[in-house]
Amino acid sequence: MGAFFAIDGLQISFGRGKNAFQALSGLDLNIREGEILSLVGESGCGKSVTALSILGLLPRQGRISAGHILLDGRDLCAMSPAELDQVRGNDISMIFQDVMGSLNPVLTIGSQMIEGMRRHLGIPRAEAWAQGEALLSRVGIRDAAQVMRKYPFMLSGGMRQHAMIAMALSCKPRLLIADEPTTALDVTIQLQMMELLQSLNRETGMAILLITHDIGVVAELADRVMVMYAGQCVESGSVGQILRHPAHAYTRALIQSVPGIHDERSRVLASIPGSVPERYDQMSGCRFAPRCAYANLCPQKNDPSFRTVEEGHVSRCVWADARARGGEQT
Repeated sequence: MGAFFAIDGLQISFGRGKNAFQALSGLDLNIREGEILSLVGESGCGKSVTALSILGLLPRQGRISAGHILLDGRDLCAMSPAELDQVRGNDISMIFQDVMGSLNPVLTIGSQMIEGMRRHLGIPRAEAWAQGEALLSRVGIRDAAQVMRKYPFMLSGGMRQHAMIAMALSCKPRLLIADEPTTALDVTIQLQMMELLQSLNRETGMAILLITHDIGVVAELADRVMVMYAGQCVESGSVGQILRHPAHAYTRALIQSVPGIHDERSRVLASIPGSVPERYDQMSGCRFAPRCAYANLCPQKNDPSFRTVEEGHVSRCVWADARARGGEQT
């Protein structure tokens, strides 16, 4: 099945003139119906900025300086605010990372639940209210009728997260953007959240753009993975290709920093030295080179282009070439 949603050469800038900063550099991606695509990377790599740009929710100082965001061939970047309002919540919905900050504290959960349904589906208040209760029950909230009348501060973090998912699903979107949906939740609630997203994907055929830094969540949920670093995609492939045969040094470092259930007790947990650079748009060559254990293999003066590791698996890393030749294997 072909892609119904695509991003083509997307560039996002913040500020103007000499203070302008390019936060995203020529991003390309596509999502097929019913697919779960995961964007992975540390904080500051451009994942959330990508998500906000899709729905036209960039901060005031941010702007799309180049590229296209296509839904069934329609360019969201060229839409008027009124046209984009018809897409938000209807065709594309989003679960925000800051759930408490995304819910209106002075409106009940029910009032916020029915707003989108009444606007996009044009149904009466009573019908929307009944559907809201059913959705809350569907996502695992008990006593949905009571929760509809409660305010956000009266719910636990997990319940707020489930309520946000119910709101995002209220108009049956074709694409759900989930920005760090398990952040700040305990392990039990994280598992429930992953199982819920997976079951909704299978039952409704809804595609999901999953944004996370948690490799465990990726392994559990994703079909395909895009690894982002410093405003660029550095590696892309199926979840099996990425996790079993990482071809970019950054991807490999991310995976090595995650503890495994079969690890020996003596294993020392790896860490990535340094941090994501602040002005990476001014860097030349490989942006990960200052933190890379394999930098000596890479001619840093050149900006690495994508190399094909295997069918459907590409990487911006000379290390990938070394592996393909049977060289660096450690």
